[in-house]
Amino acid sequence: MKITNKEYKEFYNNFFYNLLKDSKKNFYDESALPSYTHKNSLMSFLFWNRINTALNLLRKKDNFKVLDFGCGGGVTFRYLTDKNCEITGCDNEHYNLAKIMAKTINKKIKIVSDIEKIKNEKFDVILALDVLEHIDDISKILKRFEKLLGPNGIIIVSGPTENIFYKLGRILAGFSGHYHVSNIYHIEKEFKKASFQRKFIKSLYYPVPLFRISLWIKK
Repeated sequence: MKITNKEYKEFYNNFFYNLLKDSKKNFYDESALPSYTHKNSLMSFLFWNRINTALNLLRKKDNFKVLDFGCGGGVTFRYLTDKNCEITGCDNEHYNLAKIMAKTINKKIKIVSDIEKIKNEKFDVILALDVLEHIDDISKILKRFEKLLGPNGIIIVSGPTENIFYKLGRILAGFSGHYHVSNIYHIEKEFKKASFQRKFIKSLYYPVPLFRISLWIKK
């Protein structure tokens, strides 16, 4: 199912173009804004398709409470709003960007700068899309996920393989900025060591895996 259709992508791309035009070079690299709007159509397809794959795992759910951890430019916000979700976005480095996108898309979206600020809440869905590879102590975040995930809740994770093809693509695309401290394989091992069980996994893209998307529940 094509969730991130042409109209969906154009909405974000137009907004991101203006932000990138007025920002310092490479400032938004790790929020993936340049990837979504990349002049190379293959590059932009690769990044939008990961979001589409992740959101497709939610297509049968409506009216749920969701935490988008590392929400950045809020590329999930429109879809989640259409699904009548109660949305909390969490982003430290790009907190202001997340606030702008929330204000533009859905003023009811709550944005926080630190997951530790979320108290006494339970979420049906936690999204961690291409964010955990930036974090040194993943186990600490997973402990917070365990506390925040409600009964029958799910966590959807996406991350880069960091193989030679991924690194080459990053160089050719001209991206710099703070680099990743781990890869999706390490992240998945941390989930397995914690209190989570994997129920779904998909690699993008055959025959060269650049990203892996997975769905987890509590054991």
